[in-house]
Amino acid sequence: MGLELWRRSVPDEWLDYNGHMTEHRYLQVFGESSDALFQRIGVDLANAAERAFYTLETRISHLAECRVRASLWTATEILAYDEKRLHLYHRLFGSDGKLLAIGEHLAVHVRHGCVTPAAHEMQNGIAGIYAAMANEPLPEGVGSVLKRPLAVSRHRGS
Repeated sequence: MGLELWRRSVPDEWLDYNGHMTEHRYLQVFGESSDALFQRIGVDLANAAERAFYTLETRISHLAECRVRASLWTATEILAYDEKRLHLYHRLFGSDGKLLAIGEHLAVHVRHGCVTPAAHEMQNGIAGIYAAMANEPLPEGVGSVLKRPLAVSRHRGS
């Protein structure tokens, strides 16, 4: 199912004119979930010039409404990776376990503004997280984010 790395309640300022969480907040939630994963593998503000991930592409599917003060949490998976890229998949749930949205993201490792291989300890951290979920079934509808397969990928039977 993935790592639970983000949890929060919907504040009033996140609502749109319909009383639902506005659409750009879904991207914020998934961005914060990605940041939590990146921190787990060694990215933080102190070393962002030396090691960071930039998102290249995102697809978000809105499946149900989020209302004010609803308790939310995400489950984050690494679906594929290579030395420079990460294919991430986030699921957003309500406190009742209902799936509210999904986010699929392709990110690249950047050092001083250039795409470069991630440091070996980061690659090892990514590999460890991936290995823990590699036997999970691939979520339905995955793949629209990636144009080319990555070296290690649940997409192509690896």
